[in-house]
Amino acid sequence: MGASVEEVVRDLVAKHFDIPLREVDLAMPISEAPDSLKMSELVIALEERFGIALEDREIAGARVLGDLVPMVGEKLAADGRA
Repeated sequence: MGASVEEVVRDLVAKHFDIPLREVDLAMPISEAPDSLKMSELVIALEERFGIALEDREIAGARVLGDLVPMVGEKLAADGRA
């Protein structure tokens, strides 16, 4: 059984933001992300991991890191992979 979208998002946030997994808070506002480069790297990692494309306008609409979870889920569902 594979990891859930939320688990993968948490893992990638921890990796790209250089924080321990247990400290990942998906309620963290995206505006408080360490920097825009790390956020861009996170988005690219999500796209590569799930084989999806996240549009800039979609990312711009996300307020907290947790918003990425349903965003990815919707892309997977649209592709019939959810």
